[in-house]
Amino acid sequence: MLHMPPLTDRYPLPVLEGAEPWRSLEARQGAAPAPSPGEFPLDADAPPRGLSRRVLLELAAFGTAAAGLTGCFRAPPEKVLPYSRPPPDVTPGVPLHYATGLSLDGYARGVLVRSQEGRPTLVQGNPSHPESLGAAGAHEQASLLGLYDPHRARAVRHRGAPTSLSQVFQMVRRRAARQDGGAGLRLLVEPTASPLWTRTFERILARFPKARVVPFSATQTGNAHEGARLAWGRPLRAMPDWGSARAVVVLDDDFLSTLTGGLRAPREFVSARMPPALNRLWVVESRLSLTGAFADERLRARPSRVPWIARALAAELGRLLGHDALRGLGRGVLEPAEHRWVAGAARDLAEQGDGAFIVVGESQPAAVHALAHLLNATLHGGTVRCVDSLLVPAPDEAALPALVADIRAGVVDTLVITAWNPVYRAPTDVPLGEALGLVEDAVYCALHDDETAARVSWSVPSTHPFEAWDDGRAVDGTATILQPLIAPLVESAVPPLELLAAFAGALATTPYERLRAQWREHAAASGRFEEEWERWLAEGVVPGTRLPVQQAAVDAASVLAAVQSLPPSGDGLELHFVTDTKVHDGRYGANPWLQELPDPVTQLTWDNAVWVSPATASRLSLVRGDRARLELRGRSMEAPVLVVPGQANDTLTLPLGYGQRLGSPVARGVGFDAQVLRFQDAPWWASGVRLTRVEGHHDFALTQEHWHMEGRPIALQTTAARFAAQGDARLPALQASEAHLYPPRPVSDAPGHRWGMAIDLHRCTGCSACVVACQAENNIPAVGKDQVRRGREMHWLRIDRYFMGDADNPAVITQPLMCVHCEYAPCEYVCPVAATVHSDEGLNQMVYNRCVGTRYCSNNCPYKVRRFNYLEYNRGGPLDRMYRNPQVTVRSRGVMEKCTYCVQRIEAARITARVAHRAIRQGEVRTACQQACPTEAIVFGDLNQPEDPVTRLHQDPRHYALLNHLGTQPRTVHLIRLKNPSEVTG
Repeated sequence: MLHMPPLTDRYPLPVLEGAEPWRSLEARQGAAPAPSPGEFPLDADAPPRGLSRRVLLELAAFGTAAAGLTGCFRAPPEKVLPYSRPPPDVTPGVPLHYATGLSLDGYARGVLVRSQEGRPTLVQGNPSHPESLGAAGAHEQASLLGLYDPHRARAVRHRGAPTSLSQVFQMVRRRAARQDGGAGLRLLVEPTASPLWTRTFERILARFPKARVVPFSATQTGNAHEGARLAWGRPLRAMPDWGSARAVVVLDDDFLSTLTGGLRAPREFVSARMPPALNRLWVVESRLSLTGAFADERLRARPSRVPWIARALAAELGRLLGHDALRGLGRGVLEPAEHRWVAGAARDLAEQGDGAFIVVGESQPAAVHALAHLLNATLHGGTVRCVDSLLVPAPDEAALPALVADIRAGVVDTLVITAWNPVYRAPTDVPLGEALGLVEDAVYCALHDDETAARVSWSVPSTHPFEAWDDGRAVDGTATILQPLIAPLVESAVPPLELLAAFAGALATTPYERLRAQWREHAAASGRFEEEWERWLAEGVVPGTRLPVQQAAVDAASVLAAVQSLPPSGDGLELHFVTDTKVHDGRYGANPWLQELPDPVTQLTWDNAVWVSPATASRLSLVRGDRARLELRGRSMEAPVLVVPGQANDTLTLPLGYGQRLGSPVARGVGFDAQVLRFQDAPWWASGVRLTRVEGHHDFALTQEHWHMEGRPIALQTTAARFAAQGDARLPALQASEAHLYPPRPVSDAPGHRWGMAIDLHRCTGCSACVVACQAENNIPAVGKDQVRRGREMHWLRIDRYFMGDADNPAVITQPLMCVHCEYAPCEYVCPVAATVHSDEGLNQMVYNRCVGTRYCSNNCPYKVRRFNYLEYNRGGPLDRMYRNPQVTVRSRGVMEKCTYCVQRIEAARITARVAHRAIRQGEVRTACQQACPTEAIVFGDLNQPEDPVTRLHQDPRHYALLNHLGTQPRTVHLIRLKNPSEVTG
């Protein structure tokens, strides 16, 4: 990188009581396939059979297929700044950290990217950014793999034939010279909060007033936007105060998911939930989500019932608060479970007053969003905390059909598409793909040669977000400059905004110059733009850009009129579409890390499925893996069935984002395309679907049956009231020092470190950000669907998910588990070559070059946290090597591996401390999983330091050691989860 300033030391381098837990319906019913011979999955120890040609090309090609790109790595000419200011001398090999951001659904999240000699190798959260707060979700971290994807589009094409960028821009300039006011010009884009994109749209419309900027998003269908307009008459966005929440009612919104809910909301909500004063979470939803699994009181309901439950909640709250207009909404008959939930939630809201609020998911109708705003205003003294909506253009579900109509009418001659793969994501009754062939010059900029690229007349490879200058704003308005970390790895790649620049009359300047000119106005008052610019780049935040919070009054009459017009709930089976927790709407489908990441609820990898409740499956004679035909409005598709506890009866949930037919081979053909049954007027649910069982069986790659714990429950949960009154009778035995037969360890008189970890289940939401963080930091490979089915997944850290109680509506608890670094480790005593040894600081270490692959250690590990390289998973070429962490050994076939407590970070901190002639400071060493966790559930530190947070957690009354009766004395402890159920619902 050119003009790279030095680093600084500011940011150093870095189960309910009485209920037996069960992991799957098959295990609970005794129908799960029993591992043979005992604790390991079937075929896990079978001789390697090699990778198929397809799997080899899909996974290993992340390096070998890109050998021709070795000459493309060059430094950008503009000046970029590392995140921190370093000591005077910069040592080669010391990584730099750059502040930038990533945008999803229009809003930016601040990240820090670790760069090793000019190549990004890790994505972390930016502590200075109000949305990330130092954490990073699974998708931010996995975006690194998208940068080095060898399957990215590489050629500019015109009607399928290779052409040059000059030809594209010649066409663009010709179309930009039009004199008809832009009557035939359309821009198909995703709603964005970026100031640079917004200014570009304004300039284009100023030059071409007859042009149209068409918004399209498969996940933002305009319900929330229209609900705000109903409530306030203008586009505002509610800003709940999660930190002061005492009671939260959630209507079909997975706000604890780091994908759909962000990072700030989980952090603040869980922090406000800590003992002894727990808040209470009420959730109504159709499928079991992370938020529903975390809830104190959960109600499952068909999608079309949720609006009517919201009406009943408003009526009951109106009765308690003496609000006659709300009381009049109470029409319709509730089922007993619905009535109990509504009565309890309404009473809790009324009692907590301004410490309570209601949130609604995008899938709910606009009237339900508006009703939630009205109820929040009623609770909060007549107004709601909100900010101006920043998305431009505003989400509009009617915009795409209008565009198709214009194309068919022959109005459109020029169409620029920067929205991700709209042909694949378009509703099934909106024939965008067919219409694109009628546009003379339709140009599409994207990372892959996907379904949309095959339909347009011009397709151009896009840069990755880490390869281009841009800007973005968080939900609260805080701006971030998105700076490039590396020059484009594809020679012909173009920033998507560059295609629009010609129509804005700005092609004469570079994106860097346009961005600086845009933000020079912001710093005009200070008169020190260059100084301010470098500070913005270094910190990753532009001060003074946060939006002012408004207290807006709600138009009650408008809201009540909209609620009264809600249609009745449907009958029979209902389809329910959801954004996938891993691949989103499909844009992350080309990412092997995310494809292989187990779904937090189903533990499914490399697939999607039709979610069916146990009762509905029994009624329809369905079992896991059965294939079914779904028919709706003359359209049909076949898909495999997965029986999921906690699913609403008569509800078929279909995750979006799978079944892609073109694009990356990693995503192509994985799962089924739910868009086939997704209609324009029913983007989230539809009644009247018909299900027919067909011949065939589908083998899922599920991880939930792997690495059995032999019936020993290890995830503990109780109620806060019971724990406060009498503690938990299980804990004393799990906290006491147990006798064992291992020889005592020598005790050193010299002061040293005693590393340990604590995982608070009360904070853990099961989002899996820690799993991807561990994979990225420690060079852990993806192995493919077939290997996962054999129990050979390589994740060092896994999220165990346990169900408890009734199969139709179970309680759920998630538990992160990795090597617990036993003081008396069973693995160490059986290794014949001393490949696994104990360090003087308490780490259970693996010496890879000693390991001969006997797997005795894994057989003797009671926690089943060791992973064995059955095949050469890490083979690859130049790109495969570029994203790897150079501080961590890349393991080969025949070697055992496991969690190391990120020993490379411990050693880096030790070297830094030695150079400075000091001891390692408290908090100086943070493991990858700890650093990524949005809710701060994982804490690592030195147990020899009394004031270290990990020491305090090891002494907390809620702590316990897993399988303590074995006497292994693990250095990692867990803390029991507390629930806060309502007395009304029992």
